[in-house]
Amino acid sequence: KVAKLTVEGTKTWKDGNATDRPTMIKVDLLQNGNVIKTQDVLAVIGWKYIFADLEAYDANGVAYQYEVKEHLVAGYKSEISGYDITNTKVGQTTVEGTKTWKDGNATNRPEIIKVDLLQNGKVIDTKEVSAASEWKYAFTDLAA
Repeated sequence: KVAKLTVEGTKTWKDGNATDRPTMIKVDLLQNGNVIKTQDVLAVIGWKYIFADLEAYDANGVAYQYEVKEHLVAGYKSEISGYDITNTKVGQTTVEGTKTWKDGNATNRPEIIKVDLLQNGKVIDTKEVSAASEWKYAFTDLAA
């Protein structure tokens, strides 16, 4: 007889009952690091999921390693403990500024400048800034 096992877990939200949370997420089941099944996990069934009737061992008697991964949910950070998933709402912030020229109103200013937004030393966005925008720029909806 071949041994079978079940992987089950619960999705928990830490978001103050946010009204913009999705009503469904997708959870992948991985066997030895490879996705073998995907399941829709719904609010209406209490955010619970079960992957049943799974092979416990391969043909050589070596135990399979099972893990779950959630598809990305925008605006949330996901943490997995065992087979349970917790999503914490990530705060959002804005970075904004104004280019100030100290050149005595020189006539040879560039028409456009580019402002790079860096996160951990890497450029993640660029804005073109000009007199038309009064030399103002804003990067919005950023993870805090």
